[in-house]
This record gives sequence, structure tokens and C-alpha cells, in this order.
Amino acid sequence: MRCTFILLGSIAALAIYSTAAAAQVDPNLQVRIENLTPPKDRKPDLPQTEVVTKTRVQTYTTTETVAVPPAERRRRLQKVLAEKQLMLPADAEAVQRAYETYGIKDHETRKVQKKKVITEHVVTTKPRETTVTASVSSQSVFDNNASKTPIHVGDTVFGTTGLLTVNIPVGLADSFILQSGVSDQRYARLFRKNVDILVNNATYNQVLNLVVPGKTSGTTTSDVMSYSVASSTVYGSGFSPYQVELFTPSVAWARNNQDLGGTICGPKGQETFCVAGTFVAEGEFTFSDIASQQNFSSRLSGSVTWQTPVTGLTTSAGGYVQGRHFTDFPGGRDDLILQASARADWTPNSYVQLSGVLQVTQQFSTVKALEWNGFAAYPYLRLKVTF
Repeated sequence: MRCTFILLGSIAALAIYSTAAAAQVDPNLQVRIENLTPPKDRKPDLPQTEVVTKTRVQTYTTTETVAVPPAERRRRLQKVLAEKQLMLPADAEAVQRAYETYGIKDHETRKVQKKKVITEHVVTTKPRETTVTASVSSQSVFDNNASKTPIHVGDTVFGTTGLLTVNIPVGLADSFILQSGVSDQRYARLFRKNVDILVNNATYNQVLNLVVPGKTSGTTTSDVMSYSVASSTVYGSGFSPYQVELFTPSVAWARNNQDLGGTICGPKGQETFCVAGTFVAEGEFTFSDIASQQNFSSRLSGSVTWQTPVTGLTTSAGGYVQGRHFTDFPGGRDDLILQASARADWTPNSYVQLSGVLQVTQQFSTVKALEWNGFAAYPYLRLKVTF
């Protein structure tokens, strides 16, 4: 009997905890996290190229006109005169006339062999290798509706993310990507919304087709299927209290690097389309230990990127439309999310990326209290090291 009371007490406590946790978790938590997180990179890890300088020595034959030394001219004249049984003239004028008579010139054309060094710049393909990348990113977001509610409550949100990414090449162009890290979001005023997130995901990128095979990855258009599983474990500030687990398998199709301008930019070996587009169709299902957070969503997105005349600086504009159906929300819930964004990215080297982002979002919902719209602007800094 005692065991029965203990078991019933434990079940009751668990039910109370789950109900309390569900009450504390923001119904718009997932979209709030997604709006402050950079979108997934669907680009395939295609073989990279590099320009290698090679030198070689080449021997060649050429002709050149050289002066005949006076002693050599005199020897040749003496030889000719001896064959004719004649004597060498005594005075200089007679010798000069003899040179002219017998065609002994003071210059002659000869064939000579020479060597020259030839330098060539050859574009070669780097072998694909497993890489490990450690990255840290930081952003300071001004959001005029940080609360994600019908009534706008503006705030500044500071976010930092640290990630460790392992990229394992598979076959000629596919790749398997493992990623693990931690992220935080800190609100200047709405501090109750502060969260810390443990992030883990695994993605397999399968290159279906090289639509336009190019000399470099920047001039190659590809179709890619991505199969992912992602886990976000959400806590309050300081990793306490625990809030919710979001586990999301997804599949996506992407047309990457579609040439839209017909022109090529960049130095030799690093050529890229001056204007290119990326289009993605994605479906996912999010499981959660809080039933009201479980949902199925589908998204269509696209972006256009322009390579500016400034080295390392690109600008882009894009957007997406997303439908989200919550499977266990009390009373039912369906959302429609529209977003448009513009950004500029400056990458001075392979270690640093500095970006500026503007985005406008509108969420419609069958639950009117969860509808919202807002504008966000933020600088974004990313540092990374690849091993």
C-alpha cells in the first residue's frame, strides 16, 4: 500500500511539474529562437580549387647576329687567298677590298641554344578532407516586438553562440555534418525570456545533380537533399530551470547557386557568379516533452546574393513563407509566418565574418493572442578556426 501511495504521489508530482512547465514555456518559443538564429547553410561541400604556381626551364633555338672579331676575319681571308695561291695584301685598303670581294663580313647570323624560365598558374582541385571547425558568433538585436505578442514590446536582445562542427566528406560530393554547441539569448528588459540552449544536430547533404558544373564551387549550380535531426534543449538563464526539449527531424531540397546575372566575378581559381540565387523547400516535425510545442511545418524560402566590387563584401535579399500545424495544442493551432530580410556580409579572410541584418516578420495564427509582427535589425560577428 505504501508503494502504491508513493507511486501515485510521484505520478501526481510529475503531472503537476509538466503542467507548470507547460504554463511557463512561451507558446512562441520556437519561432522566437529561430528568428534570432542564422538560417541553416544548405550549400554542398563541393571540392575546392586553388591556384598553384609552377616553374620549369625550357631550352629553345634561336638566331642572332654577332660581330666577327678582326682576327677571325683576317684568318678567313688568309684561308681563301691560300686556296687561290694569292698573297695577303700589304695595305689596309687592299685588305678591305679583299674582304668585300670574297664576302667576308664583319657580322654574321648564327643559331644558338638558350634557356628560359616559364612560370605557370595552374588551377588544381584540393583533396576533400574531414574538417573540424570551432566558431563563436555574437549579435546585438534591436527588436521592436521582442515579446512576440500582438502588443509590441521592444527590446534589445544579446545573443552568443559557440559551435563545434565536424564535416566528413562522403564520396565525390556528399558530406555528413555533426554539430554541437551552446547558445544564449539575453534580453535587456524582458529578462524573464532569457534562455540558454544546448544545440546538437546531424545532417547528411546528398548532391543529387550538378546542374551547371563549373571550374570552381562558386560557378557550380547544384541540387541538394539534406536529411537532418536537430535537438534544442532549452533552459532559463544560467541553465536553470529546465524548460523544454525540441527534437526536430527534417528533410529539405535546395537549388544552390543558380546563376541569375550571366557574369562571373573573382580572381582566378576563386571565380563565382556575380548574382546568384538559392531556393529551398523544407519539411520538418518537432517532437517535444511538452505536447503543446509539437508541430509539423513546411517552408519555402529563397534568396539572391550579389558579389559587390569590394573584395569579400556581398549583399543579399531573401524571405520565406512557412506554415506550422501544432498537433497537440489545446483547442488547435495553425500558424502562417512570412518574413523578408536583407543583409550584407563582409568576409575579409577565412576566420572572420561581419554582417548586418534587417528582417520583417508577420505571424498569423488561428489563436489570435499568438499573432504578432515585428522588425529586427542587428550586427552579427562570427569568428571561426578550421583544423
